Amino acid sequence: MSSHKDAIDDLDVAALRQLRELFSHADPVPSDLTERIKFELTVQALHAEVAELMDSALLATRGTKVEPTPTESVTFNAASVSLMVTVNASDLEGRVRVDGYVTVPGATVEAVSTDGSTLVDTDANGRFVLDDLPHGPIHFVIRVDPDDENARPVITPTIQL
Repeated sequence: MSSHKDAIDDLDVAALRQLRELFSHADPVPSDLTERIKFELTVQALHAEVAELMDSALLATRGTKVEPTPTESVTFNAASVSLMVTVNASDLEGRVRVDGYVTVPGATVEAVSTDGSTLVDTDANGRFVLDDLPHGPIHFVIRVDPDDENARPVITPTIQL
């Protein structure tokens, strides 16, 4: 019989491997966990307000293997602002055009994707266009008053374009 002070032997390694396989099957790590952690860290670092995705059918739950439903329009709501984006084909091959509307005119909208980020100012009606975005995960950061450094930005959950 081995003591708790003895080194891990082959029997211990085999038992740990079986335990890992059991948990991997019963409660797998979500495929988007890394993206969610990065998002939460960004929110904490910016002291930002988080917008809520209005169509809960677009959300995937943990452990499901459902492909995301392609959408053309998505709406996000927060206490200070709402954002609606519509996804269209771009004139540029392999890219996406996003037409958007923010309920606060003169805001700045930042689209953050795997390619980096793109900034655009909304017009007097709150409208904006982003014409050169990649397919893939993206989230938006809205700054209602871009000149006020103390104003909290609003961050949306990540969606798939």
